[in-house]
Amino acid sequence: MTIVNDSRMPALFVPHGAGPCFFMDWNPPTAWNRMADFLKHVASTLPARPKAIVLVSGHWLEPVFSVTSGPQPKLIYDYHGFPAHTYELRYPAPG
Repeated sequence: MTIVNDSRMPALFVPHGAGPCFFMDWNPPTAWNRMADFLKHVASTLPARPKAIVLVSGHWLEPVFSVTSGPQPKLIYDYHGFPAHTYELRYPAPG
């Protein structure tokens, strides 16, 4: 007998393109609209509100395994060479 747990949360792979893709000027200007629309509506496809989100970045290299946590963890800017305003982005999500 197979038991299916319909409340299981999905694992998502979200490619982000070049650095802070949603905060830059592109030609055409609509280059990231489909991805933005997907992300805006992904919550409505979930079986419940997530209690936590685990984000794994393959871009951040450390000599040892590292975990960022705390009441309000800061963003890690694992890119370089982009417009200055993209390094001022904040995401004050609770940790």
